[in-house]
Amino acid sequence: MSPEVLIYVQNVRNYLNKDLDARNYFLNEIDEEMFFKYLTEISQKNFEKDGEPILTKDQFELIRKTLQLVDITKKEFKEETIEDKLFMDVGTFGKICLN
Repeated sequence: MSPEVLIYVQNVRNYLNKDLDARNYFLNEIDEEMFFKYLTEISQKNFEKDGEPILTKDQFELIRKTLQLVDITKKEFKEETIEDKLFMDVGTFGKICLN
């Protein structure tokens, strides 16, 4: 990892810690570590390609929207246990098996 990328990522982290509006926009209900992981990867690719680690506005939006979709997907497809699939709760009778 190049020092330029590390400095850039730290500057973005500091900015998001100071500016609450930007923090809410980019990190609201998003895994912060994943955000900075993607930010670092894209920044490194930009640096290797153009010599500058700076992300474009579109790249920031892509990270934000991607992580929002990941969050939505996790919520919609939460993992069920085998017990949830095999047994049904029927109130006063407790759980019964439907096989």
